[in-house]
Amino acid sequence: MRWPWEKKAQFEDVLMRIVAAQEGNLGGSVTPENCMQSPTVHAIVTAISRRLSVTPIHVFERTVSPDGERKEKIPNHPVAKLLQQPNSWQTRLDFWQDATSVFIRHGRFYAFKSRGSTGPIRELIPLHPNNVNPKQDPDTYRVTFEVTQGGGEIKHYGPAKIFHARGPARDFLKGDSPVKDISRTIALEIMAEKFGITFFQNGALPLLVFSFMEGSAGFKDVDQEKEFIDTFQELFSGNKKHKGMLVPKGMGEPKAIEIAHDKAQFLETRKHQRTVIAGAFGVPPHLVGDLERATFNNVEQQDQDFTLNVVMPVAQAFEAAMERDLLTPDDRRRGFVIRFNLDSILRADFKSRQEGLRVQRDAGVISADEWREIEGRNPLPEGSGGGDYLRPANFVVAGEEPEDEPDEPDELEGEPDEPDQSGKTDAQKNADHAWSRLMSQASNVQGRVTKLYK
Repeated sequence: MRWPWEKKAQFEDVLMRIVAAQEGNLGGSVTPENCMQSPTVHAIVTAISRRLSVTPIHVFERTVSPDGERKEKIPNHPVAKLLQQPNSWQTRLDFWQDATSVFIRHGRFYAFKSRGSTGPIRELIPLHPNNVNPKQDPDTYRVTFEVTQGGGEIKHYGPAKIFHARGPARDFLKGDSPVKDISRTIALEIMAEKFGITFFQNGALPLLVFSFMEGSAGFKDVDQEKEFIDTFQELFSGNKKHKGMLVPKGMGEPKAIEIAHDKAQFLETRKHQRTVIAGAFGVPPHLVGDLERATFNNVEQQDQDFTLNVVMPVAQAFEAAMERDLLTPDDRRRGFVIRFNLDSILRADFKSRQEGLRVQRDAGVISADEWREIEGRNPLPEGSGGGDYLRPANFVVAGEEPEDEPDEPDELEGEPDEPDQSGKTDAQKNADHAWSRLMSQASNVQGRVTKLYK
């Protein structure tokens, strides 16, 4: 015996299998190229690429002296100029926006280092990751890059010609694409989006089953059946105004197969997939539009966590690749480094930032000119004390004794007070006044004690 709901469950299961079979393998249909059809992936890639592309990038020379380590910005270094204008058709913002987008979707980024006959690198020409195949010699471990050009020609380049930045790699060579790792999860969100589109394109009509009455011959031939289906879909799909149509002789009233959205959990599925995809990329939920548990305080904290845990690893992957592939061996020996200034996107609100800078200023950590530089302002005129460091007068170095302060001059020294008409000096008057106050207080205490024990 089969219960009625078991038959319905079996029918729905078969229906889902048919739909899945028609759509094909969901996971295999999602690639780094079409993954942006997923609203969540689109939000993630956009958030990371925009955040990193607006971050200033500088070349520093790091030196070590007995006083400690110092970093000096070198704006005229050839690599610094290259990073400000990577090539002739992309601005710095365009280049890093595209590079970060490719890095997030494919797990790696390649660029051809274009040089003249001599001299430094003149341009960085982006290469599509699908056209670059890194290979490693099993004996020497030397890495070469097999690049497929537009006409299908294959060329081999060494590390001196290719800029290569990648994320984690299972083969220790080619970065793994996170999109491919969670392709089924992304595909489910895309299919839910397509299901909603299809449902409303069909005028929000449920599935209909047409049947002929008993004893009817049905359709005359296959052409009549096809004509009926095409005519029905044309008249009742989309936002068109519904019109009448001829029904074959013997056909009964259609029966609707309704799929309740609350039972199918359509909205819940979309919310769940959004959260799962965001978690796979390590992105806070509020950046992909999930504000159900968001408050003003935790959104600000999540935004900082996003910069530290998501943007910073991507920035450091690019920094390490640039120092290896763009700087010369002599530059690295001299201590040149390349850094994204993530402080510009970690800055708090104006009030909190000024309070933090005030603490550093009062402790002697920064000068007035350094404060102004952080805020993007010019230094004070020379001789105005902009480079001076303040330190509270009561601060001493740990382990050292404070210097003895000079004794204050005794007020009694000098010329003696002259007595007034009463024959008393100012010191005698003050002493008499203090004695009177003391005797008055003693009298009050004695009166209270007498009342207590009376």
